[in-house]
Amino acid sequence: MKIVLLSEVKEMLSKLSKERELNREQKIALEHSEKVVKLSAKKSRELVEKLLEIGKIDEKKACKIADLLPKEKEEVVAIFAKETYIPSDDEIEQILEVVRQYI
Repeated sequence: MKIVLLSEVKEMLSKLSKERELNREQKIALEHSEKVVKLSAKKSRELVEKLLEIGKIDEKKACKIADLLPKEKEEVVAIFAKETYIPSDDEIEQILEVVRQYI
């Protein structure tokens, strides 16, 4: 299973909407992505790659961070709330620093 960023969903659905009529769910997903996506698909994927370099962050969490673009420590902690691994304060600061480069 491939993990897809919300910015990539926006890009895919935008292209698809030019080719044919979107179904109801696709229209809702496109509208949502247009409202919340702040980075291009290319920039979001770059961000994911930089986050993966930090260490114990898997692709799923890196994509979630790229979609949400957390600005505060608490937001990062919330992303990892249901995980067995919670990043250290230093790792959280690294995550926030990388995110700041893109917003």
